Amino acid sequence: MINFFKNLPYKYLFYLGIPVVLIFLSLGYWQFTSYLEVQDRNRLDTHSELPKKTLISEIPSRDIYESIQIQQDLIFVKSWLLRSRVNNGSSGYHLITSYKDNENNQILINKGWVPLSSTLDDVGNESNETYVGILLEYDIKPSIGQDDIKNSDFLFRIEKDFLSNEINAELPPLYLQLTENCGENIICINNEENSDPPHLGYAFQWVFFALCLSLVILRKNKLI
Repeated sequence: MINFFKNLPYKYLFYLGIPVVLIFLSLGYWQFTSYLEVQDRNRLDTHSELPKKTLISEIPSRDIYESIQIQQDLIFVKSWLLRSRVNNGSSGYHLITSYKDNENNQILINKGWVPLSSTLDDVGNESNETYVGILLEYDIKPSIGQDDIKNSDFLFRIEKDFLSNEINAELPPLYLQLTENCGENIICINNEENSDPPHLGYAFQWVFFALCLSLVILRKNKLI
């Protein structure tokens, strides 16, 4: 086997190319799984019934992308501005706010988009009579990327562990993104705008790159 690799006419192309092929295939798999997740979400959105009336304490038993309505007195805890959010081509933030009920059950709510000129002093500390939206998973911190800063008014992502530490309380497994009645000077996030990203096309693209590179490697080394 060792002699086989030594006798390859383009062995360095083989050594360097195979890891790249595996990376391309991994990217294709990631895009394909993202496509399946979007299809599941769109299917749930399409067939969703009226928002289910839910207490904060019941959120752990609810499903991702489920539409719910919370109608109970909530106590404001803390707000943050989520960086680098765009609405109709305009840069701004998403207003992320944590609340709790009278039994100290916590909830995190993405209220919607606000412009770059916004500050926490002029948006989003009020409590609504009702909160209607969909339940979403928290972001996962990548291995390479900007870390969120403790005690800051700004966030780079909606990460459960970091935000739980910020409020010194455990958050439920899903957070709520409002879809209506988001608040004064707050624009509700339009999920339909990003409901069908081209994940499937990207998946085929990465697989195509992997196949092309594999053919080059095999032909150069006279394996086909």
